[in-house]
Amino acid sequence: MNIYEKKQRWKFILLFSAVLIGAGSLFYTNRLVKTIAEDEREKIELWAEATRILANPDPSGNDILFPLQVLENNTNIPVILTDAEGNIMASRNLDTARINQEVYMAKSLEKMKSENDSIVIELGRNKYQYLYYRNSNLLRKIAAFPYFQLAVIILFIGVSYVAFSVSRKAEQNKVWTGLSKETAHQLGTPISSLSGWVEILKQSGADPSATKELEKDSERLVRIADRFSKIGSKPSLVEMDVISVIENSLSYIQTRRGKSVRFTTLLPEGPVIVPVNETLLDWVIENLCKNAMDAMEGAGELTIRCTPADKHVTIDIEDTGKGIPKSRFTTIFKPGYTTKKRGWGLGLSLTKRIIEENHDGKIFVHSSEPGIKTVFRIILNR
Repeated sequence: MNIYEKKQRWKFILLFSAVLIGAGSLFYTNRLVKTIAEDEREKIELWAEATRILANPDPSGNDILFPLQVLENNTNIPVILTDAEGNIMASRNLDTARINQEVYMAKSLEKMKSENDSIVIELGRNKYQYLYYRNSNLLRKIAAFPYFQLAVIILFIGVSYVAFSVSRKAEQNKVWTGLSKETAHQLGTPISSLSGWVEILKQSGADPSATKELEKDSERLVRIADRFSKIGSKPSLVEMDVISVIENSLSYIQTRRGKSVRFTTLLPEGPVIVPVNETLLDWVIENLCKNAMDAMEGAGELTIRCTPADKHVTIDIEDTGKGIPKSRFTTIFKPGYTTKKRGWGLGLSLTKRIIEENHDGKIFVHSSEPGIKTVFRIILNR
């Protein structure tokens, strides 16, 4: 299991834990709300009984004090008392200072009917009254609390993830920059020495074909060191023909291809001027072509296509290799991701960095069909 699969697993575990905490909180709070709701229902039933007693008082007057006390003790549950026809007779714990009192009371009654079943007060002689009530403010706040808690948990996870990602990316950038510059620095001395030995061999009458090849390798090493020295700094972009850059890259790659790999180039005849850094763009083309040849395992067709437009230039690199699953279209550009037995998995990551950060362009997998073809697309602004 690679680092990105582990990362995805931990993301899932973290999300599942948050959902579990939120669901547990919701379950507990719902039980608490149910308990309080039942308690409030009992209070309203007691309030209804008190109302019934007051409507049919004992002639002795001994049972008046208790129902009056019950009615007075309800200070938080909004209630409305209606007659059998639904006319409002009395209310409690509602805003009596409203300007349009009739409309307000009617709306309050409708809300009560939608929230809870009415309590029937039997007055005797086939006379009835109905008591409606709403949940108290405390009960409504408790019912809303788990949703608020779940939102806070999700927000916390989101902020933590963003902070972690930004920190990790900054750390990776520092590592890449330091490694690249140190590599360029370490290559400097042996390259200078190699160039000196090439000149000595030329002057000593060595075989010209041998010295020519050594000189090519020396120039190649200089170009590689120049590439690494530009990582981590803002490279200069120069208006130049992007077709010539592509052709120069292909001329080097074609000398190192397998016999069964065929190259097809579909390039416009005239120059296509684009602001680029030749060294870095050459590196991008080389990386993509090498990856394409690896995907074809030494046999297939590699097609390089350039399509200019008014505001941008599109470069497609297509291979007939094993293809890329759609779920990995984004993952393959992440540092450390590789399907090869050898390699660090930095090629496509650096390629993306060069195109998007240094050239303000775009690079992505345009399409891929397993076992048929894969197309990488580069878009550069003109």
